[in-house]
Amino acid sequence: MKYLKKIYGASEMNFEEIYEKYLEYAKILKPYIVDTTSLLYDLIKEGKKVLFEGAQGTLLDIDLGTYPYVTASHPISGGVTVGAGIGPTMIDDVVGVVKAYTTRVGKGPFPTELLNEEGDLLREKGHEYGTTTGRPRRCGWLDIVIVNYAIRLSGIRSFALTKLDTLTGFEKVKICVGYKLNGTIINTFPASLKDLAICEPVYEELDGWTEDITNVERFEDLPQNARNYVKRIEELTGISASIISVGPGREKTIIRQELMK
Repeated sequence: MKYLKKIYGASEMNFEEIYEKYLEYAKILKPYIVDTTSLLYDLIKEGKKVLFEGAQGTLLDIDLGTYPYVTASHPISGGVTVGAGIGPTMIDDVVGVVKAYTTRVGKGPFPTELLNEEGDLLREKGHEYGTTTGRPRRCGWLDIVIVNYAIRLSGIRSFALTKLDTLTGFEKVKICVGYKLNGTIINTFPASLKDLAICEPVYEELDGWTEDITNVERFEDLPQNARNYVKRIEELTGISASIISVGPGREKTIIRQELMK
């Protein structure tokens, strides 16, 4: 309290007043405070549907990401068992969330980053700015090497492809299918950050589309080139796109595969 008053010139706080106020909050919250590990275990054993949602991306994993440009936790599926306190055999399905292009916040190697008008266009069309900070995200073409790395680490069985509509209007769209490292083509994600920093992307180029897809409700109704793009991603990853988003609204979602039946 002295620190607040003498350093910041703020008014002194009344301990008793704050204590009584938050004690009332505690009474309101008390019925909702439980041992969540036991609660989740019991619900799963009862056959209830439980959905765990991960935050951030695979490359921010503290152990398996691009250290030191990582977070302090495990965004991969294994983090669910650690954070929620359930066993790995209780996870029935894993769905990866993949943007139709690749973005990164902050520093760190980014092989497919576009430091040109195309990158700027992706950022503007995709509204790629931090929700809280407003910091612009770095943007580039879809990197299948990273996607396959995420699939391997998290045991992903299908993926939700988001922001497909952002690619509308590009004459050509590219997919990074490998890296060129010291003259050799590799298709696995390097363990060394120094190696990643000098990797050059190896691209496949596909025809783009100009049709507005934001009102499309079925995969079959997407433009042929948009379908080709999705199918090529499926071929390169070996798994299917169970969900495709064609706009920011909840209703702008194409469901191709029902999950957790």
